[in-house]
Formats: sequence, structure tokens, C-alpha cells
Amino acid sequence: MPASPSLKSGFGSAGLRRTGLIAAQLGIVAALLVLWQFGVSDKNVPFFSRPLIVWDKIVELAADPSFHRDIIVTLTEIVIGYGIGAGVGLALGFILGRSKLLSDLLEPFIIGLYSIPKIALAPLFIIWLGLGMPSKVAVVVLASFFLVFFNTYSGLLNVNEELVRLARLMGASWRQCATRVILPSAAHQIFIGLKTAVPYAVIGAVIGEYIGSNEGLGHFILYASQTYDAPALFAGILALIVIVFLSNYLLTRLERMAIRWRHVEGAAVQL
Repeated sequence: MPASPSLKSGFGSAGLRRTGLIAAQLGIVAALLVLWQFGVSDKNVPFFSRPLIVWDKIVELAADPSFHRDIIVTLTEIVIGYGIGAGVGLALGFILGRSKLLSDLLEPFIIGLYSIPKIALAPLFIIWLGLGMPSKVAVVVLASFFLVFFNTYSGLLNVNEELVRLARLMGASWRQCATRVILPSAAHQIFIGLKTAVPYAVIGAVIGEYIGSNEGLGHFILYASQTYDAPALFAGILALIVIVFLSNYLLTRLERMAIRWRHVEGAAVQL
């Protein structure tokens, strides 16, 4: 069945708006780079470097196996730690969101743990787990767990219970209710937590490497700052930014697949 003209025009205007938004964002980035390149010099801001010098450093590091190793180490810490933290956060958020008794019982302990600065716990993890990867993974788990947990918990609390009861009356099993009613209703809030937790996972890995490590992007950035190597410092920071952007892009694509029913519903309303 062909889409109505209003629906087509809606999709077309959305595409044009998206294109214009991307063009505006690229324009802002270009303006900032030009301002940085010509507005900064060693005379007025020593050791700040400039985009072209940073680019030369990136090209140099692209052929450096030790820099590749640092990226792989940090990515491994982030992937393992984020996977564990997000998985536990999702599971516990779902359980507490559906059980008032467990929520009332465990909420004070979770709030208490959340109030502890993560940077204060990083040295403890290093004492307990050593200077290797496990201590960095533990910091990432802690950094990513709470945001996923609280957003999942909040999303579950806002589920329309009338829909759940209606599904049960129509013969749906508990598993069907969970996968087809409860989780889809809370999906948007859950993905907000998943995406918000990514930068914190990266920060957790860098903090762990700052405190005690001889490899990883955190160690690379710390060494560059100690040796006043500004181009290398910016190159390391840019690598972290790329990791965050790619992770959020993948999560956004996954979100669109997971809650495609929202778009279908919106198109039906327009029709």
C-alpha cells in the first residue's frame, strides 16, 4: 500500500532537517578548528599545540604498534567492564522495578554505594585486584552500573500496569509480558541509561589507568602530560572521543531496532 503524501512529505522533511543538522554540526567543528589553528600560538598559550600539529601526531601514532596496544587494552577494559556493569544494572533494575519489597529492602544500600566517589574506590580495587586489567575492569563496572540500573528501574516504574494486566488476561505468559509489553515500554529509558553510561565507562577505565598502569590510553595521556607532549595528549583524548561516539552510534542503531514499533505506531497515526 503506497504511503500517503503527508507521510512522504513528513519523511522528506525529516531527512532534510537531519541533513541540515549534520551540516550545521560540521560547520561548528570546522569553525572551532580554524579558530584553534589561527588563534593559538606558543607565544600566547604555550604547550597547547594546534590542529595541524595534532594531525601530524595522529598520522605518526597510526603506525606505532605501542599506541595500537594502548587502544586495544583500554577498549578491552571498557567492553568487559561495560558489559558486566550494564548487564547487572539491567537485571537488577528490572527485578527491583517489578518488586516493591526488594526495592524497599535494597534501595538504601544502592544509594549508599552510588554516593561514594568512584575515584576513591579505584585505589581499593588496585589493592585488592592488583595493577593488571581486573582492577580497571572493576572500576568500569562500577562506573557504568549505576546509570544503567537507575534508568532501567525508572523505566520499569513507569510501565502501564493496565497493559500488563490486559496481556495476562488475554493468556500471555509472564515471559511474553516481559518481552512484549514491559521491556518495550521501558526501552527508551533503558537505552538512555545505556548510552549515558558509555562516557562514564571510558572515564572509569582512564581513572584506573591513571592510578596504576603501564599501558592503555589513560597511561598514554598521563605520560604525554608529564612530558609536555601536547600533540600526543590531544591525540589520546581524540581516541577516547572516537570510542564514545562509535559506541553511542552502535547503541542508537540498536535502539532503533529494539523499539521499531514506536516508529510504526507513529506512521500509523499519520496515516
